[in-house]
Amino acid sequence: MDFALTGTQQDLQSSVRRYLAGRYPPDRIGELADAGRSDLDAWPELTRQGWWDPDLGLVELAVLAEESGRALHPVPWWGTAGLAAPAYHAAGTVPPGPATLADGAGSCRAVPAGTGWRLAGRVGAVVDAGPASELVVAAGTGSGTGLFTVPPDGPGVTRTGAGGAGGGIDPLRGTAGLALAGAPARQLVGPPEAGPLLAAIRHRGTALLAAEGIGVAARALEIAVEHARTRVQFGRPIGAYQAVSHRLAECYADLELARSLAYRAACVLAGPEGDPAEALAGAVHASRRAAVTVCESAIQVCGGTGVTWEFPLHRWYRRALWLDAYHAAGPDPLAVLAGAVLDRHRDGTPCR
Repeated sequence: MDFALTGTQQDLQSSVRRYLAGRYPPDRIGELADAGRSDLDAWPELTRQGWWDPDLGLVELAVLAEESGRALHPVPWWGTAGLAAPAYHAAGTVPPGPATLADGAGSCRAVPAGTGWRLAGRVGAVVDAGPASELVVAAGTGSGTGLFTVPPDGPGVTRTGAGGAGGGIDPLRGTAGLALAGAPARQLVGPPEAGPLLAAIRHRGTALLAAEGIGVAARALEIAVEHARTRVQFGRPIGAYQAVSHRLAECYADLELARSLAYRAACVLAGPEGDPAEALAGAVHASRRAAVTVCESAIQVCGGTGVTWEFPLHRWYRRALWLDAYHAAGPDPLAVLAGAVLDRHRDGTPCR
């Protein structure tokens, strides 16, 4: 399987990188992070550029996710494109603005009410619930799981905790608890279609976060390499010393391995070949390891400068820690990979 980007995908990557670099230099990211808010003013421009286009494949979305991680894109794109948009597309409509998924399939209940529905239950840690203009809620019905929409400030809807950016380890990506008490809702997708769609959404969101972690690691490595080239000690750039250069080389190797696995996961999910669970497990493990270890190594390479508040590196480290914590809430990727290896061993399939 060839994971190299096509010419069109490379053009997409270049144009997105230029746009994000021009709009979000590190000082702008710092201002938004310190204020604890998203840049919702950019939403119309992203719409014009086609960031929500339903024709974008998962590999193209992974390119957008990687570049978003590189820039710490301060817009709730992942929650909308990764989690909410598939439900809207399945219903033949588009998100009305920023949206996100509240996965309450096991904790929320939907009951018919006239021509609509009412939802009751709780969902914890809903990502980007604060800036969302609408919430897609997965809830159980009498015949299976359904996907519904509720306005975040509608009757019977309560958001608790850090409802927007500014809370938690990463001030650019906040979460909130969601409590529903007879909240009027509109059904997007009902059973039996909603169950498989929700499973696909979970896979899609995980794959895009793995790609985002690649961008985080890549930007941290760029910062470290630039510092190693320009910081002089004892008459030589510190990158000339093996203790620094070898560490950066190891970071590069970790990053490239993680990038291959992240795009492999996107290809497997987009096509008929391969095991999605195994591909995602490999991508998640490699991505979160690369994001955290590269950021930590970059801080070490930058020395005292790297741990100052004014130096931007800690912004990417915060995102890496957020990604690590988010993925840790899902299946253990090493357990999934070990199970796949053992299954092959039992049926005699060679491990590759």
